[in-house]
Amino acid sequence: MLNLSNCLNKILDHFESEYPREGCGVLAVKKGKLEWHPCTNVAKDSDDFIIKSSEYLKIRRTSDIVAIVHSHPDATSEPSSCDIANCNAVGLPYYIFSYPEMELTVVEPTINTVALLGRPYKFGISDCFEAMRDYYTQEGLELPRRALYEDDWWLKGLDYFTEEHINTWGFNKVVEPKKNDLLIFAVGSKIGNHCGVYIGNDVFFHHATQRLSCKENLYPFWVKHLLGTYRYEA
Repeated sequence: MLNLSNCLNKILDHFESEYPREGCGVLAVKKGKLEWHPCTNVAKDSDDFIIKSSEYLKIRRTSDIVAIVHSHPDATSEPSSCDIANCNAVGLPYYIFSYPEMELTVVEPTINTVALLGRPYKFGISDCFEAMRDYYTQEGLELPRRALYEDDWWLKGLDYFTEEHINTWGFNKVVEPKKNDLLIFAVGSKIGNHCGVYIGNDVFFHHATQRLSCKENLYPFWVKHLLGTYRYEA
């Protein structure tokens, strides 16, 4: 567990300023030193937290994020099922504090072993990105864990599927799809908002909103929304 002695008072101050909402932030290492970064909670519900993704990505560009921190106001530090699921999806420890008592529970991520097909949809936990990443894991390719994406990001001026970002995963854009190529779609948007994996014979694997993960024909519907095809070449 991380030594929070130099950060604890700052974390407490942030939780106090956010009360009665959940306070949130990240712990990151820069030049060998642990730093606390308070973040904006953009969740609509007062008993939930969603870190503003632009802040998270900015911190990640200059530091190594090592833990996600948030408070449980007027409650225990016991993790909810959602806390545990999100911890596993992000792949970082969750440091959960009761407030104002400041009791701490640390949740460590575990490996997801859920079958690829037939998963129920839940954004940030079991969605198109997780389905795509788990597919590649089973193929022996370990992609980076997701950032803390905001739901409906394409409506908020955010773009998580830029070609530049996909290049950092080791994928380059190609014209014709081959087996195991990454597919990026823009459904009802000009910004990429869905992904899948081409598995051959005009069929791809994906997990669409409000549906179970499945294999599906690329034609005639999905090809109309195909924004780009990318091949792993790292």
